[in-house]
Amino acid sequence: MVEDSGVKGRIKRFLKSCRCSSFVTDYLFASNIRSAIFVSVIVAVMEIWMLIMMFSGVIKNSNNYTISWLLTHTAAYGILLISSIIMLVYSVLYLKNRISNKKIGYVIKLFFSVIMMLFGLYISYTSKDRGGQVFAFITVVIIVNCIFVWHPVISFTALTAVFLVYIFLQNKLVPLTLSIKVNAFTTWLAFFITALNSHHQKRVEAQKDEELNSLNLCLEQKSLIDELTSLPNMNYFYKTVGDFIKDENNSVENMCFAFMDVENFKSYNEKYGFAAGTDFIKTVAQIINEVFAGEITARFSDDHFVAFTDITKIKEKAAVVNERIHGQENLLQLELKVGIYKLKGRHDSPNLACDHARYACESIKKHFGRSVVEYDDKMDKLFNQKQYIINNIDSAIEKGFIKVFYQPVVWAATGKICGVEALARWEDPVFGFLSPASFIPVLEEYHLIHKLDVAVMEIACRDLREALDVSFPAVPVSINLSRLDFELIDPAKELDRCIEKYGLSKSYIHVEITESALSSSDEKLKMSLELFHKNGNTLWLDDFGSGYSGLNVLKDYSFDLMKIDMAFLSEFSENDKAQPILTSIINLANQIGMQTLTEGVETQEAYDFLKSIGCLRLQGYLFGKPMPKEEFTSKVNSGFYQV
Repeated sequence: MVEDSGVKGRIKRFLKSCRCSSFVTDYLFASNIRSAIFVSVIVAVMEIWMLIMMFSGVIKNSNNYTISWLLTHTAAYGILLISSIIMLVYSVLYLKNRISNKKIGYVIKLFFSVIMMLFGLYISYTSKDRGGQVFAFITVVIIVNCIFVWHPVISFTALTAVFLVYIFLQNKLVPLTLSIKVNAFTTWLAFFITALNSHHQKRVEAQKDEELNSLNLCLEQKSLIDELTSLPNMNYFYKTVGDFIKDENNSVENMCFAFMDVENFKSYNEKYGFAAGTDFIKTVAQIINEVFAGEITARFSDDHFVAFTDITKIKEKAAVVNERIHGQENLLQLELKVGIYKLKGRHDSPNLACDHARYACESIKKHFGRSVVEYDDKMDKLFNQKQYIINNIDSAIEKGFIKVFYQPVVWAATGKICGVEALARWEDPVFGFLSPASFIPVLEEYHLIHKLDVAVMEIACRDLREALDVSFPAVPVSINLSRLDFELIDPAKELDRCIEKYGLSKSYIHVEITESALSSSDEKLKMSLELFHKNGNTLWLDDFGSGYSGLNVLKDYSFDLMKIDMAFLSEFSENDKAQPILTSIINLANQIGMQTLTEGVETQEAYDFLKSIGCLRLQGYLFGKPMPKEEFTSKVNSGFYQV
């Protein structure tokens, strides 16, 4: 009993291992259909050839054939030919996706296989060539059981049945010896093992394909779903919205793109930690998903989300989302800002539309009380200018549209020129004169500012070289560096390259760093600035007093000169505090060994006061606005400026 149960258990395990998933079943079916094309073509050709050979034999020697034999053989060949053609037609149509019904395919394959087996039995039984009987039988068995892939149970049943019938029929013709029966069993066993092996190999191939397909589906899902929030990501959003817009059956008249930003989210992270911030983002995503239920939404990035929605309902929905966010956290000033871009037509690009909506959203950040704004013509002009700046900074540098203007710096004691500050200007053929206020923030936002600063560095050094070559009374030039320069390039290396390229003394170049770019915890920046000093460059602290950490900067960094921000000279005459503050700053600089320069000097009164308290250098419109090299050179040559 134990042995029997063991055998039964093995059989059950074997049958269970032969079970296939729907993917594997479909794979095996498709494999059989592809095989059926070749099999049916070969069989059809063979049957046509056999019919031709049979009738040519009858014509040559009609006495050897009876009418009944001729009719039965013609019927046998004809039926097999027709079944092969039916199999061929279905296979071709299925693979071309003209037919998708697999049940019909199973029936046709079974019908074709049964006809093949019956044909083999019939020919082997009625053939006049006794030696060729076995070959006719074996041929159809190979085609049906070895080229096609069958379930092991079906293979076992079909092979057993057809071999038993074959032995029975052959035994009727001529009694078979024991050795022939043993050989027949061996042949049956070989065919069955071959059928099992074929099924196993195809099933393994199918399972590997299934695993690969599952992995691809998983990766595809991951490529379309935001892992943090489980909302669709932007890949899904762009594709789905794009398909919706292109479909003429969908109305897009009132549809818009809404870009949503949770303003002041940084404060939430600072107060509760990043883990809590992550949970909060998930909650916001869930709120947006519920409020915009049935519409296309996605997580754009960080605390930014997008939705493709009805513009007539967006304000109402934004208010609901805002209210629910406040319900989650009312101690911090969290506010949902929404930028809207109304769809203009079916030609609109979802990618560009989202950029427009984002630009609109950014325009109301820090504007309390304004939570929803629509992208308009004014924004469009500024947006296009912004994109133009991003896309054309390289060509502007290459084609010489980036100019360097020079603003004089004078000695307070004598009023003579002691240097100039190199300032970038963009003279564009499309937008005309671009203000630094319009392109410098954009270049910083998109981490392109280093390209501009290196270009200014190059032009300033080249202009100095040209001045020295013609014995012009050249003066030192100060160049401005952005904090981002230290992240994107090695500014000290770039400056050394320019100085060496043009054969300049390092005393001709001063490096200005804005106070607001500095922090006491930035060790990398400290090391980079120390490198300037080691290389023999002079460092100036620009816009001192414009930030909130001026004294810490003086303590933590080493600068040669302090440029006092022009804000201290604003309303100089009316503000009684300005003069004592400036006096204290000058005295402090002197005590810690820093020279001083005050910028923004516009009146003689301010000039006289700064001179009286010991400020060494002055800069401002009183001495001259930023000007092209040619104008500055002309004024020096004419004696307007003394060096």
